[in-house]
Amino acid sequence: MTAQEKHLFSEYESTRAAESDGRDLLIGNSSRYVILGIVALAAYWAWIFSIFHANVLNPFAAEEFNAYLMLCVIVAGSSALSMGAFVLFGCYLQRMVDRMWFTVGIALLSLLTEAPAFLGQVGGELSFPQAGVLFAIGGFASSFIYLKTGPFFVWLRRAKLMRSIALAFLLASLLYFLPLFMTPVVGISLIASFPVASVACSHLVNKGIGPKRLDAAESCSAYRTAILERLREFVPTLPRTLLYTLIFGVTSYAVLKLAVEQGMVMVIAASIAVSSLAFAVYVLSKKVKADSDLYRMLLLPLIALAVLPFPYVPEMLKIFFLTLIIFGFTCFDAITWGDLADEISDRQLPIYVSYAPPTIGNFFGIFIGWSVGALLYAELGQAEFDTGYSIFSIIIVIALVMLLVWDLIKSRKEESGEPQADAFLDKWKAACEEIAETHELTNQETRIHTMLARGRNQHYIAEELFISPHTIKTHTYHIYKKLGIHSQQELIDMVEAKL
Repeated sequence: MTAQEKHLFSEYESTRAAESDGRDLLIGNSSRYVILGIVALAAYWAWIFSIFHANVLNPFAAEEFNAYLMLCVIVAGSSALSMGAFVLFGCYLQRMVDRMWFTVGIALLSLLTEAPAFLGQVGGELSFPQAGVLFAIGGFASSFIYLKTGPFFVWLRRAKLMRSIALAFLLASLLYFLPLFMTPVVGISLIASFPVASVACSHLVNKGIGPKRLDAAESCSAYRTAILERLREFVPTLPRTLLYTLIFGVTSYAVLKLAVEQGMVMVIAASIAVSSLAFAVYVLSKKVKADSDLYRMLLLPLIALAVLPFPYVPEMLKIFFLTLIIFGFTCFDAITWGDLADEISDRQLPIYVSYAPPTIGNFFGIFIGWSVGALLYAELGQAEFDTGYSIFSIIIVIALVMLLVWDLIKSRKEESGEPQADAFLDKWKAACEEIAETHELTNQETRIHTMLARGRNQHYIAEELFISPHTIKTHTYHIYKKLGIHSQQELIDMVEAKL
């Protein structure tokens, strides 16, 4: 790097550090927003965990537990549908998400999910279609509750975000335990308060941090353009996300089946508590700055080790295996959110446009996983479900291994260029600037393009520009797209052709 470039990068980092100083401190002016955000996340997760309170929330008789499992599939499907609606109609919805009436509305609608169980406990009775409608409406509202927590996620930098997620996970596991020691009516009432608390805290946080969004004056066509661009960015990671969420979805269905069939809610609660404690110890004991892709590669064997034999281990060992599963998926989610938070912060992207597309992949993947679980149970029955679950899990894990190996090989090929001379030759620099200007690269893309042209790999560039490797990969994707190329070697060849 030249002295001028180093000076520019130093100024950039100083400005960014000054802007984020308050939000990156554990104790500081922003502490109240951090605390509110942690409570918002914890309350939402505790509500989702509470689906496993089959002994409390099941509105039907014990022998009709499959009907309750189908209600949970309905919740997952309607949640995915509402996130899809936000992607399609976000130019209108993003203006409403932070309104008070919208906050109150989704809080009230979310209560409908607990209404069938509450009515059943006080002597009322609902048919499956009636309960299904209430679950569908409550599920539709649930993803908007999750949507409201998003600005808090992407407001923080990676290290602080990981600590906040760890603390929220711990608090959620404690909230999940409480209804187990209450009468059903009181327990259901407490569970119903979780989404209300989540949206209330998120509303206060969003008012305080002022998340960046597309200007309300911009047209819906501009919104659709931005959404399509983000969807195109998300496409390369979509297969991996869907495979992970498919495993998570079908495993969640298997776990819920255990809770309903065998009354293992306490086992599940213990597993969530132990995994949340392990995750908190891991995150709080070190500053997480390693390569995200490397972490994902390490998580894969951990998840596979726990998922594949899970149905066949003794009941008490299920605590250990389920703990590994929950820990693995929690780490995966936290890493994904860390990448996304750094990218949105580094590129100064609008909040809802930026994280709605990847979120829809998560919601639909979980819904498909739950649906596969329901289908396996319906077709195979209780006796053969474990076998079907294991076969499906093996297929998904093999596909995931193949995909991650391919990603690793591709990444190594792109980063294989040898560094060139330390100083820029005038002619070389002029060629890079000409290409950048011709193809309308942004200032940041121009810097990265120049360093790629010198043969620098993505991790080196990330360290030099003080940007996460994930953000460098996103910029590289845009550069390749604008230049009409597919590899770093083609980029170098393009510059050399100008010499």
